[in-house]
This record gives sequence, C-alpha cells and structure tokens, in this order.
Amino acid sequence: MGFIGKIFSLFGGKGSNPTFEEQWETFKELGFTLNEGVKEEDLNRWPEGHEAFEKDPYRLMYVTLGQTLEREPRTPITNKCCNFNAEAIKDQGSYVFIMDNISRLTTGRLNFENIKGYVNQQEKKAWVSFTCRGDNYKWDLKVAGSSLDAELFNKLQNLTDRYKTSRKFTYYDAGDQNFVLGFHSSQELRNIRSLTGLDIVWLKPGQIN
Repeated sequence: MGFIGKIFSLFGGKGSNPTFEEQWETFKELGFTLNEGVKEEDLNRWPEGHEAFEKDPYRLMYVTLGQTLEREPRTPITNKCCNFNAEAIKDQGSYVFIMDNISRLTTGRLNFENIKGYVNQQEKKAWVSFTCRGDNYKWDLKVAGSSLDAELFNKLQNLTDRYKTSRKFTYYDAGDQNFVLGFHSSQELRNIRSLTGLDIVWLKPGQIN
C-alpha cells in the first residue's frame, strides 16, 4: 500500500480499517525494527488477535511496540519507542529502569552511564544520578507515593537542547496513566503522524501527571 493508499485507508476511504499486516508494514516503512530475538508474532499478544489491532488501528500497535517480551530476558520489542507508567515508582531501581530505557531510545545520542537512583518514601527523598557525554548529573526528585516526578522528563528534554541533538523526545498519551515516549527528528514525527494518524507530539511540561 502506497502513501496515498494508506491515507485513504486511514481516514475510512474503503470503509474498513487497515489490517494487522498493513499496520506493521507502515511502521516498518517508518523505521521501526524489531530487536534481536523478537519475532513479528510477538506483536500479536492480545486475546482478540489481529482483530484487536484492526479495531484500534495504529494506536494498539504503537503501544505494543513500546512494550517488552513477556518471556525472559524481557527484551524490548523495539528501540523506537517505550511505554512508561506514571504510577510505577516502587524502589531504588525504578528511576534506574526509566533512565536505562531513555538512554536506549536515543541510540547513543544521549548515552547515560553510571546510572544510580534513590527512592525513600519515608524520608520523602529521591534522586537520580548519571553521566552523559562526560558531564555528571544528579537530579533531586519529588516523592508522591508511586507517582513519578514528571520534572525528570522535562530535564531530559532540556538535554536535547544542551547537546543539540537532531532528535527530541516525543509523547503519546496511551491512557490509564500510561504514556509512550519516542525520540525522533521533525521529519520523522511528521511522517509518523501522517501515516498513522496518531496524536504523537513533542514532549513538553504538563503532559505527564
């Protein structure tokens, strides 16, 4: 299906939603590749099978691409996007997990090393520290139960300005306190929005709460 055909199908030109195969083909054209050890059939993880993707075109596949395999070693499905839960701060490793995945998304453009995290609910104290391009950072974070401190993501977006990366973080509201982050150039974001119809936008303050 060419570009015009995809737009035609996306907006109901034929009265039917794109198939699972058509949606995956679109994401592949947009540069989404599966990580080593991940197979196309791993995307088909929902009880309704392909029908689930056709009822919820592109959104469900984008959310799925941001997930990890349910079998060990829990490999991320792709490095083009990642799902996060705004209520997932549990222990010392929670922010380390977030930073590891953010670093993975940037494919070396913002490589975070020596990541350490601290969370103490009783003390109402949390922080994350890391090294990026030879610079050392330690950011104090707010503690509010299991809620993550959204300011962390604002600081991360600011790093793209500081280091003048050609790509910036993008945000997609997946509902139920979940969101999907990507790391794209302006042209990549335009292409994704055009071919999928998803309301993926630049990450900015106030989106995560």
